[in-house]
Amino acid sequence: GWTSDKVLKVAQSLYEKKLLTYPRTDTHFITENEFAYLKQNVSNYQTCMGIKLEIAYPDAQKRFVDGSKVQEHYALVPTKQVAKLETLSEQERDIYEEVMRTTLAMFAPDYEYEETKVEVHVNGLIFEKTGKVEKKKGWKSLFQQEKENKNEQEALLPSMEEGERCTVDVMMKESMTQAPKPYTEGALIQVMKRAGKEVEDEEAKDILKETEGIGTEATRAAIIETLKYQKYIEVKKNIVHVTEKGKILCQAVEGTLLASPEMTAKWESYLKKIGQGNGSQDSFLLKIKDFLQSLIDNAPKQMDSLQGQVDKLTEESSVGSCPVCQKGKVIDKGKFYGCSRYKEGCTFTLPKTFCGKTLTKTHIKALMEGKRTSLIKGFKSKKGKTFDAYLRVDLNTWKLMFEF
Repeated sequence: GWTSDKVLKVAQSLYEKKLLTYPRTDTHFITENEFAYLKQNVSNYQTCMGIKLEIAYPDAQKRFVDGSKVQEHYALVPTKQVAKLETLSEQERDIYEEVMRTTLAMFAPDYEYEETKVEVHVNGLIFEKTGKVEKKKGWKSLFQQEKENKNEQEALLPSMEEGERCTVDVMMKESMTQAPKPYTEGALIQVMKRAGKEVEDEEAKDILKETEGIGTEATRAAIIETLKYQKYIEVKKNIVHVTEKGKILCQAVEGTLLASPEMTAKWESYLKKIGQGNGSQDSFLLKIKDFLQSLIDNAPKQMDSLQGQVDKLTEESSVGSCPVCQKGKVIDKGKFYGCSRYKEGCTFTLPKTFCGKTLTKTHIKALMEGKRTSLIKGFKSKKGKTFDAYLRVDLNTWKLMFEF
């Protein structure tokens, strides 16, 4: 249930404690240098984790260790400094142990299983069945076993020989198609990485594959946080939902270059040329300027068709009419409440949090009407002392005041 931003912050904390390597990395490989010190510390890592591991791969494997595929930063691994788990917070310990187990899996035996696939010919039709039996857990023993889906469990099959005759019960199974699974934040990051998968232009697809889609490991979590802060998406029970405001945004940019993965690919391609000395920075910036100007010129026309939806959303999300200009609506603007007519010059605002306490819509409505709020408990002074008080506003300046 963690957000991607939270995972990154906890990993950053462990990096600053010199327990993990740089977490904002796109690379899935390490070099021989990292492998050498990891190999020297395998025993210490096992002691730290309370694990006794059979070392099946003491030498570097190409699927993990490949210096030619390492970019600015190598993959996330533990450092030479082994943590004392009791000194870490619960969150830090969870992340540290996950990285540690994944690293130790490089040295662990393979996961082994026996699989049998049977094809049965019935009146010219071929029916298939696959059976799977686990022989050796190998590296899987390092991780908690997820509960198997009953539909995904592999059946045990009897010993069979090719050409053997058998009795088959054929029956029809009626079922319903299932809707695509909703996105979690982790799944959304994977979609961002695979943004070029559905692109038709092969050159653009290759570029997006090389750059791993939209954003980087360092920025994808921040992009999601920005979308949440701007209320384009919201997360409920670890599932990402698009808000009404987000749907309006999607309609506003639909069909424009702003929503085009191909455009991202072209930008990445030209930036690569600049890096290689084959492109002009001034030329690139000029094209960006022209692109932005085109968006600005066309935005009003695009928004005209959506104005009804915008007005409806503003009405639904408003706390009430603005007490200053009397014409606008006071709406949630993220960190504060403000008048919808700010472009026309109305500067009325009220904060969402005050002295460490979050103000509810009920509090805001009372203040807008010139009334005092109900008693609010748990305000914090600059010296860190807590106190309870009512809130009022100065009707001349609309500044908040305590009333005891």
